[in-house]
Amino acid sequence: MNFSEFNETIKSQLNNLTSHNRLPHAIIITGGNEELRNSVADYLCVYAVCSEENKPCYNCKNCKKAVSHIHPDISYVQGSTKSKNLIYNKEVMEEVIGDTIIIPNESDTKVYVFKDVDEKLPVISQNAFLKTLEEPPQNILFVMTCKDASVLLETILSRSTVINIQKEDEFSTEGVSIAEEIALALLDINEYKLLSATYKVNNKDSFNQTIPYLKLLIRDTLSLTVGSDKLSNSSVPEKLTRKLTREKSLSLLNTIEKAQRMMKSNVNQNLLSTWLCSEFRRITWQQ
Repeated sequence: MNFSEFNETIKSQLNNLTSHNRLPHAIIITGGNEELRNSVADYLCVYAVCSEENKPCYNCKNCKKAVSHIHPDISYVQGSTKSKNLIYNKEVMEEVIGDTIIIPNESDTKVYVFKDVDEKLPVISQNAFLKTLEEPPQNILFVMTCKDASVLLETILSRSTVINIQKEDEFSTEGVSIAEEIALALLDINEYKLLSATYKVNNKDSFNQTIPYLKLLIRDTLSLTVGSDKLSNSSVPEKLTRKLTREKSLSLLNTIEKAQRMMKSNVNQNLLSTWLCSEFRRITWQQ
């Protein structure tokens, strides 16, 4: 799939990502369906190894090999055959990490693609991977795909650029509206506004429509605080940076992910919305 075939949301995110003609060292592609996630991953692989100035050109030798999945500098990492689900166990990760010190063969960048990391990258492997993400070798790109990035360690997420390819029409108008209302209420000294906004997610449907977009807004705020580009088209993250530091943004993300886990365990939804309000208020206004 070429860039022109992506929808406008994905194009915007990829344009932001490649605006300086240099990719970050680790990218997590989440949301959407498996075919779309794989298409975005393939596009990033072609972009990374392209030898032309206007990337990806799809005409150079590197691009053609990448499209055919035969480029020697692109590794689609396979999980261990010793495990039932072909997981990326510690041995697999150590092998990849050891390989990163070897210089690329034909391009300027080596790419490692890990698919379905929410299902195949256990915590022990994430921890083994963490040091490499903290101090990445030069000219290395890690691309990871998953349905749900919230199950990954926050230390992994905070050291990666997350591309959420959820389609715009998968975020309901009502969900977007409530999410922005909650986010803006974080800035208001009047606690009632936050309480009123979070109360609107006191049932399963409204929670599931609202929280994913709220999570995207906070992630965008985090990106802006560290000098990265945002993924949404909303103006709310810029406003949130007036109040939210990097640490507060991370704490809010942790709280949102905990709430999502609580929802899956069938917690009382009125209590959950009240807890969210309390935690959001505590995090936002703590000194």
